[in-house]
Amino acid sequence: MATMRQMVHERIEQFKDTHQKTKESRYGFLVRPLTLILGWTVMIAGIIMIPLPGQGWLTVFIGVGILSLEQKWASNLLTWGVRQYDRFVEWYGRQSFGLKAVFMVALIVLIWVVFIGLAYAFWKWGSADWLDPAARWIGLRR
Repeated sequence: MATMRQMVHERIEQFKDTHQKTKESRYGFLVRPLTLILGWTVMIAGIIMIPLPGQGWLTVFIGVGILSLEQKWASNLLTWGVRQYDRFVEWYGRQSFGLKAVFMVALIVLIWVVFIGLAYAFWKWGSADWLDPAARWIGLRR
């Protein structure tokens, strides 16, 4: 099985060539801002996808990898983050089924707490009026 480091490296290498060639083109001055916008967009999409089935962490790391084409801090964060992810996956793989189950339940509870907290905050700020019936049902007031 490929490590996260290998998967991210393969994808970022594809971006590097295109990125460098585009910088040398007629519209090279647009490459930096567009790279930053793309990197942040991919990273934020990945963060949103983390609790969902699929490749959330890979998407986050690819977003940071895109940012690393223009930002040194992103390069450092990518190196550190991928190493920590690979270490966690290796450690998690050695754990018993019971401990893995506890982690999964804790993760699901954490995801629900975050989503409920965000929904409450948006409702409180008036950005989620569609939650008014549920809020009245549980007795919440703005």
